[in-house]
Amino acid sequence: MALTVAGPPLVAGAAAVVLDLSEVATLVLLVVAAAVAVVLTVRAVLRPIAHDAVDARLAGQDADERIRSLRTAVALRDRFDAAAAAEGAEAGVLRLLVRAATELEPMREVSLLLSLPDEPRVAWSVRMVDDELVPAVPVPGRPGCVALASGRTATVSSSHELGACEHLRETGGGSADRGSADRGSDDRGGSADRGGSDVDAAPAFDVSAVCIPLSLADRTLGLLCVTGPPGEPPGADDVATLEHLVATTGRRLGELRRRRGPSTPGPTDPVTGLPSEVALRSRAGELARSHVPYCMAIVRIDGADAYRRDHGPAGWDDALRLVADTTSTTLRPDDVVCRLDGERIAGVLSNCSTAQAAAALERVRESLVLALTVAGIAHFTCSVGLVDGARATSIDEAVRLADAAGEAALLQGGNRVVVADSSIA
Repeated sequence: MALTVAGPPLVAGAAAVVLDLSEVATLVLLVVAAAVAVVLTVRAVLRPIAHDAVDARLAGQDADERIRSLRTAVALRDRFDAAAAAEGAEAGVLRLLVRAATELEPMREVSLLLSLPDEPRVAWSVRMVDDELVPAVPVPGRPGCVALASGRTATVSSSHELGACEHLRETGGGSADRGSADRGSDDRGGSADRGGSDVDAAPAFDVSAVCIPLSLADRTLGLLCVTGPPGEPPGADDVATLEHLVATTGRRLGELRRRRGPSTPGPTDPVTGLPSEVALRSRAGELARSHVPYCMAIVRIDGADAYRRDHGPAGWDDALRLVADTTSTTLRPDDVVCRLDGERIAGVLSNCSTAQAAAALERVRESLVLALTVAGIAHFTCSVGLVDGARATSIDEAVRLADAAGEAALLQGGNRVVVADSSIA
């Protein structure tokens, strides 16, 4: 440092002596040398000190920001834990999860993706619009998910990188779901999952994402997916908070199910494997008490007596099993399907309008055509009676109205879905 400060004046003085310069020239040379010394001092000493001070200030600001972020995350965890513990409905707990994740990541897209039973593939997407969970929208193609397959959190900086989830590459992180929900679509029926969907797969675009599996005991229900700009996945602290929210949700759902008992109470039908009417009444009652909108549907085989007579008891049982399997696999996992009696198979479809439910049940009829071909059994068709639960003053009345709508479908020629209206009493 001393050499940096004194070096230029010494060199200038020596040069003045050697060159025998005049006093004025020597003075000018010394002034120039002093200026050079000042510049060198600033560069060698003061600038690094200033840089160090700036770096220290920025590091302090980063530390303060992280402390504030951690405090906010801890407060969010505490509020979520308390709210989840007080929530008595499964749908409410899931709503809290999406709300909390959105509060933590307000600039990112948050989706709750439901998986196919026992398969690491995404079948439905649920988002929150105006502080309410919208009905599940089918995800085209039922793409795979790394987090579902591994049972562990998966974080990627780009949906195009090796190992990224298929649902990120195919739907651009839920863009198709956003479009459907924002349009107020009635496509509960969906695409390949519901048939005749209005949900068109949006062109894939690049996103970063974190996918966290949501588990209940030994079963994975789906995952929480948070997407954002490419190259900017959530930080490690935020991921840890999201994992806490998801884990708490899984535990709370388990507590609610243990308290409630089996998800499908009552005996099981020996022919179709479906639960009985007890399950239908339990589910409809639960939704009514929670003020959750629902529709009730009754599916029946057209010309049931003639089919039984022509194909015998074994053929009739095969037909019932096919209707039961097709209805159960086509509707959403949280839609309860049961056998009432005879040829009647009923369903309770939650969080949907009659238009959305009708689209889903049209898909059931379409799927049945393919199922009949694959199964190789005698062809038959089905008719469906459908009613909005809000139209009925009791579960018995909902069943009666749906049954009457089904009778109207048969009178109109069968192989159709009829929604109960004021003309059906």
